[in-house]
Amino acid sequence: MFKKILLSLSMLAATAGVVLAAGPAPYVGAGLGVTTNTTNNGMFGSYRGVPFNVLAGYGGVISDSFYLAGELNGTVANAELNNNGVVKTTYSYGASILPGVMLSDHTVAFARAGIVRSRFSDLSKNQTGGQFGLGLQTGLTQNVDLRGEYDFSAYRSVSQKFAGYNFSSSPRQDAFNLSLIYKFE
Repeated sequence: MFKKILLSLSMLAATAGVVLAAGPAPYVGAGLGVTTNTTNNGMFGSYRGVPFNVLAGYGGVISDSFYLAGELNGTVANAELNNNGVVKTTYSYGASILPGVMLSDHTVAFARAGIVRSRFSDLSKNQTGGQFGLGLQTGLTQNVDLRGEYDFSAYRSVSQKFAGYNFSSSPRQDAFNLSLIYKFE
């Protein structure tokens, strides 16, 4: 399923140039954030970390005020702030669609809808989840933008054996990220 969605998003990004008439462009970026991972039942505690994120996408303005982008992203490192439980992610990757509204010539407010695949090291499992977010991106120079965003990720239920008992939980993640974006125009 993940491969089908990733393929669909890739095809959308590849064909977006036909639809986008007002300057679509590929872009890359990197950033730092703060994440908090929790579970729905509180049984496994929580984890806070500082992720290093990388991203690549293709997007632009498709009408006077509507923005659309397709994006691939990944977390390649996650420095630990504290660990009170077992819901620590070590890496993740995903694909998203970012629809947005231009607030000015250089600033866009956008939403994120996508899928993410994360490695939960203490659960020894990879989990796929949905990701939803909101953010702002503004131009610093002609090719460099600053992006700030909040993302929420929800994963399927996982089982963990603890003290001879099986427990189920659904990991959740809140992430606040600040990124620099370079647009190839």
